[in-house]
Amino acid sequence: MALGLPLLVMLICSLIVYSPFFAAHSTRLSTAVVLDLTVTAPLLYFLAIRRTAVSRMTVIRVFVAGVLVAGLLLGGRSPLLRGIKTWISPVVEAAVVITVIWNIRKARRRTGRGEMEMLTHLRSIAAKIFGNERIGDVLGSELAVIYYLFKGRAAKGGFSYARASGAGPVLGVFLMAMLAEGIGLHFLIVRWSVVTAWILTGLSAYTMLQLYAHMRAMKARLIQVRDGMLYLRNGLAADVCVRIDTIEEITLTTRTVRGEEALKLALFGALEGHTVRIQLSEPVTVVRMFGIRRRASVLLFAVDRPEELRDAITERRS
Repeated sequence: MALGLPLLVMLICSLIVYSPFFAAHSTRLSTAVVLDLTVTAPLLYFLAIRRTAVSRMTVIRVFVAGVLVAGLLLGGRSPLLRGIKTWISPVVEAAVVITVIWNIRKARRRTGRGEMEMLTHLRSIAAKIFGNERIGDVLGSELAVIYYLFKGRAAKGGFSYARASGAGPVLGVFLMAMLAEGIGLHFLIVRWSVVTAWILTGLSAYTMLQLYAHMRAMKARLIQVRDGMLYLRNGLAADVCVRIDTIEEITLTTRTVRGEEALKLALFGALEGHTVRIQLSEPVTVVRMFGIRRRASVLLFAVDRPEELRDAITERRS
């Protein structure tokens, strides 16, 4: 019912807009359609979930969906819809931002500034707000880019991996190449289309910011062994939580392992090195950049002190 009722409202509104009756009474019906999509649909959704464990913040996604559907159906024909986009939508966006900041501050007070793993927490907050884990992974990853650009600090109490992976020089080359090529392409494409040139330049600049944030996150997000778990991370590119009792074999190696069950926790794959291979008794889910998920039972990753990591895992397995 939580999903069916809003969808039913959207379907009925679509049928009304495309009916011959709408053309004769477009002014009044446009207002009614906008109110149904932006007020009635979210209200019905709220009534359906109010006594469940679903976060009430997920009402926001129904409101956003209603605004988008109203825009597709009516375009710019409704003054009420323009008013909602101008005045109400910014308030909703501000509420989402305030909720994220509030949850981060609350978690910091509870766990301490140096103990909270920010990327994981941002994904959890976004999933709670939008009621979908996949959406939470994507939005949380994007928020983490902003966080690590400005606030990422070198973590303590874990195993670093930036030096062993060799990702630093690779990322440096990519950044310099993108900067040089981006400037050249901009001045080349601007001769044919100014809009296209600036769109491509903006995408290139944002990609460069993501790579730089990944570099900072590699120093801030360390590999950790605690509470019977092995937390494997590679900047913003990958992270997975492995139960130590599921580790069948841990091998110090730089050899590449191929196969559907093997996965390398690296952004650039073969361009980055690895020093450890672990075989698991059961597959785990690895969350990659942009919330992409992969299942694997063999994990390859880099760590600066592989012997110490192996000893720490072996000690907790015994």
